[in-house]
Amino acid sequence: MPTALELTIVVPAYNESLRLGDGLARFRGAVADGAVDVDRTEVVVVDDGSTDDTSDRAHELLADLPHHRVIRLPDNRGKGGAVRAGVTAARGRYTAYMDADMAIDPRAIPLLLEALQHADIAIGSRALADSMVESRYVLRSLMGRLFNRLVTFGTDLHLDDTQCGFKAFRTPVARLLFHLVRIDRFAFDVEILARARKLGLSIAQIPVQWKHVPGSSIQPLRDSVTMLTDVYRSRLGVPGPPPVTAVAVRDPSGRYGARAMADRASGTLARLLPGVPVPVVTTGDTALVLLPLVEAGPAAAVAAGLSDDLRPTGGPTEPVVTSRTLTTTSLGNLGPLSGRLVAPGPR
Repeated sequence: MPTALELTIVVPAYNESLRLGDGLARFRGAVADGAVDVDRTEVVVVDDGSTDDTSDRAHELLADLPHHRVIRLPDNRGKGGAVRAGVTAARGRYTAYMDADMAIDPRAIPLLLEALQHADIAIGSRALADSMVESRYVLRSLMGRLFNRLVTFGTDLHLDDTQCGFKAFRTPVARLLFHLVRIDRFAFDVEILARARKLGLSIAQIPVQWKHVPGSSIQPLRDSVTMLTDVYRSRLGVPGPPPVTAVAVRDPSGRYGARAMADRASGTLARLLPGVPVPVVTTGDTALVLLPLVEAGPAAAVAAGLSDDLRPTGGPTEPVVTSRTLTTTSLGNLGPLSGRLVAPGPR
């Protein structure tokens, strides 16, 4: 039986051919120190429409890893769009994303995974007291904190470093959030975290070691203006998040409960969406199978498959299976999702 993947690491890369080697060398250092188990970790490099040979370089550098993929996007979508593509492809129980230069020491990966044992999302923060930031760039750090205050104004995030490129999620949580957030440029981090707060998902912060790596494609003034514009457009609901296709599996007899309904759906989901950690919200006597980042055709097949597999006789005590479309308002009306947004399967 193949080893189950614990972690998917998504690395967005735009014209990173020259820096990717050094970044992955830092990652291999973490592997050598025992911080990463490559037998249970997949690395997914997403080439965000690069005009250089980033894809070829990534294939070369990842060749000896047991689980790796390179996804090449046909055009430049922005960092958020690239990470979304990686999350869509993720097969691990947890999904993290990290910058191609690995400016955040990847030896902190175990801290992310430890935090995810009691939180839905774990984020690195250069603002924590235990973090280490290269002292030559104190001014840049202060500017980053000021910008962080501006972009989170009017939210209840209470986080001092939303832009740190070192975040991890339970994969079902990642799939839902990246489905709902439409910002594709650098401001996507803020909207991901704001959306998580609105859905009642828990966020943990961990300390990191950050070292400036030359050659970043970020243009501080231009990109800051773009980020602020994106954030405040999002606050106004422009563009609005897309709805989520869902299948409700209800136990009318009251004998089993929502978790049992989710577990009964596991076989169907594994057959029709192999390797996809589908999120399920348990509520009362119903399991809501959510299908974020799943195209319309496969989503319809899942709905039909669940109906066929779970209602073999059509008797009054059989599960009731219905298709739904959930808006963000509908999701919010379910109450806090932390602890109830799970991947189906036996416990």
